[in-house]
Amino acid sequence: MKITQTKVDINHTIITHADLLAQRHEDYVNEFVTRANNELYCILAELLELHEKLVACPNKDKLIKQMRKSLKEKYGLKTQANTKTTSLVVKYVTRASRKTAHVYGRVLDVAIANSISSAGLIDYIKANGGIDKVRMAVASKETQQHIKSVEAHLQKQLRSTLLSKQDIGQALFSGRKTLPHAKDVSFTHMLCSFNHQTQKHEIVGIIYPSSRIELLVMTEYLDMLQVAAISDDHKLFYQRCKEQGLDMDLIHRWMASNNIANAATAQQLITSLSTLTKSAMTASNQATLKLAA
Repeated sequence: MKITQTKVDINHTIITHADLLAQRHEDYVNEFVTRANNELYCILAELLELHEKLVACPNKDKLIKQMRKSLKEKYGLKTQANTKTTSLVVKYVTRASRKTAHVYGRVLDVAIANSISSAGLIDYIKANGGIDKVRMAVASKETQQHIKSVEAHLQKQLRSTLLSKQDIGQALFSGRKTLPHAKDVSFTHMLCSFNHQTQKHEIVGIIYPSSRIELLVMTEYLDMLQVAAISDDHKLFYQRCKEQGLDMDLIHRWMASNNIANAATAQQLITSLSTLTKSAMTASNQATLKLAA
């Protein structure tokens, strides 16, 4: 009986301790975390209000120059000529690390992009789950835009590479033909069928020049190239083909038809396209920065 009573007492003590600790944590959240978040949201709202006043001020350029000079001379914080006014205002007020200024600046940017004024910023942040979720929404959008930009540059480099490579065959037409062409396409798109008697591919139709079709073809070519680059690893190659609904034998035939000897050749082409893409995007970004300056 005493043993049972002791166990009950211990259990009661542990549960009581847990309940008290839970109450302390709730008090802490209400007293410090929630209050701190609310205070930060108020500061961000005032930052946005300060930004609104700065943008609307007739002497905006002069004030921006003065703020940049003050940040550099007093606090050692350098800004560029193309620094966003939101980032500049945040840096001037917080005088904080680059990371903090970056996070706060993103919140202001997304608010402005969604036509949220300083008066409605606090409610907007709360409705969207707090600062981190608002910031991540912007980051996600920028990531998607970056991916699209990379894909567009890769396709452009692939077009250039295919146009300059040695041909894998030649098409002969019966009689003189003037093939349709358009400025927004790089290639002539043909329909061919295989004649089993002559063992030759015969052109049976010319597709209307379509940038949409060509974009799809470039995307497919790049996708197949990625798969071809792992064709020497049977297990990984099998898994990738299964995931994408591809036939392994057809991939090998596609490689042979395009004079892609093996996985190393495919990887070499991918590396070349990636290097050209990186160089093109770097040059484009530098040109944009020069224009902004």
